[in-house]
Amino acid sequence: MKLPARFEETMKELLGSEAEAFFASYGQPKTTGLRINGRKLGAPAFVSRFGEPGQPIPWAEGGFYTGEDDRPGKQLAYDLGLYYIQEPSAMLPVELLDVRPGHRVLDLCAAPGGKSTQMLSKLQGRGLLVTNDNASERTKALAKNIERAGAAGTVVTNEEPERLAVTFGGFFDRVLVDAPCSGEGMFRKDESMVREWERHSVERCAAMQRDIVRQAARMVAPGGKLVYSTCTFSPLENEGTVAALLAEFPDFVVEPVRTPAEWGFGPGRPDWLNAEQTAGLDAERLATLTGAVRVWPHRSRGEGHFAAVLVRRGEAGAEPAAEEKDSSEKGQAAEEGASGEPGWTFPLLLGPANDDATLEGTARKAKGGRGSETLPKSRKGVGMQPKSERGGEAQPKKKPVAPPARELRDKLLAFAKQSLPGWRPVGRLLARGERLYLLPEDAPSLDGLNAVRPGWLLGAATKHRFEPSQALAMGTRMEDAALSLRLSGSEEAALKYWKGDTLQPDPEGIVGPDGRPAGGNGWVLVCIDGFPAGWGRWDGATLKNELLPGWRRA
Repeated sequence: MKLPARFEETMKELLGSEAEAFFASYGQPKTTGLRINGRKLGAPAFVSRFGEPGQPIPWAEGGFYTGEDDRPGKQLAYDLGLYYIQEPSAMLPVELLDVRPGHRVLDLCAAPGGKSTQMLSKLQGRGLLVTNDNASERTKALAKNIERAGAAGTVVTNEEPERLAVTFGGFFDRVLVDAPCSGEGMFRKDESMVREWERHSVERCAAMQRDIVRQAARMVAPGGKLVYSTCTFSPLENEGTVAALLAEFPDFVVEPVRTPAEWGFGPGRPDWLNAEQTAGLDAERLATLTGAVRVWPHRSRGEGHFAAVLVRRGEAGAEPAAEEKDSSEKGQAAEEGASGEPGWTFPLLLGPANDDATLEGTARKAKGGRGSETLPKSRKGVGMQPKSERGGEAQPKKKPVAPPARELRDKLLAFAKQSLPGWRPVGRLLARGERLYLLPEDAPSLDGLNAVRPGWLLGAATKHRFEPSQALAMGTRMEDAALSLRLSGSEEAALKYWKGDTLQPDPEGIVGPDGRPAGGNGWVLVCIDGFPAGWGRWDGATLKNELLPGWRRA
């Protein structure tokens, strides 16, 4: 591999006698890996069912090394969301972030979603994950990867960091900034990064990173953690960015990363910064940067990476109780919810209990003259037209201003009662047109933000029925469905389903929650090797494939 001359000169100067071994690593195969999705099954269960995919990655829970020729992306287990393909070093930052069930977590620069799916696995269905990227074209892949992994408790946004900071100031227990960078650590993995490095200067990247991490710091709750990571070796982008943060925010301190010697990680190198880059820090505070961690490809079995853990001083909120049950168990144990359905914890509509009320966040503008105004979420003004521009008192309206949100919710409940009797969600409903989303109970208002997925997309309530989403299928369990088709990954029918083909299964193969043949028609949850793959419509003889085109295999 031909490396940029300026990069070679810099690394020789920094590494000295180690430079020869460092450059020799570029002649070695790149490292590849995958990480088991603990939200769906643990690593021991995966190995028991499917075999060990490779040697375990020592620093990543559920992580395994894979060979370059393994092609895990071609396996049905990947389509089922049972694992995510991820470079081994890239698994480290989330491990350092120490995400626990019940935390409020932000992945600020998230696309394509590897680290977000890792966080989702650690949350175990409790808490909130906001996963963001400021490039709209990248949020499509981000949303799909989140939905494949099981999207409950997740919000996907497409925003600039400073706009998020206005809404989420001091809100999150954990924040990850896996910053856009010059990509020096990925040269071996992707040679196109060499060309990108020559186009985008280290100095330009460092300036952008400082702006991003400044906004990220504003969103960390007292006692919370921020992990800053990159896939570059540049001191200016790594220790330099952290030094700037420490100088500007005195309430942040570096939490030292301690790892076993056999992992081969190196410490942070504040001695590689100049006086200008460390301005505002005394010697003691600067020395704490040695507590960051560097992953070197000639020392460790991973590509180049940097990570620093920063803690915001202050009294932390109460940690989630370890003995608390996950959301599905909580829902099953819940008393009769506000919706009037046993076991459901959906709150009733905000505002007055009438058919014209809206679900949370769906107030609409009334149509009228220049005096038109947005209907509030409270009781005030609902059922009344605003004053016209001619003046006079408001008159009772003849037609609903807002969609009949109660009707949308009732269609969802009817679908769930008939097709997903074992499903016990916890959260708040949100309607966008005909689409229904489920938000975590403690999710704040997203008003003013561009939310690509303002919650778990459950489906759409059409004129005649509720149409469940692919995201709903991927986030439920096989046992939740009234009707399921349970296939083995080795069956031809499993591959046919992923290709979008219509199936004609034996009617005895359409089974209920107990695995016994079940009569009746309707929505069927198609499962492969015990995990949901998507929906089908069963008429007693034919299963119409409802898998979306974007989810199908070529």
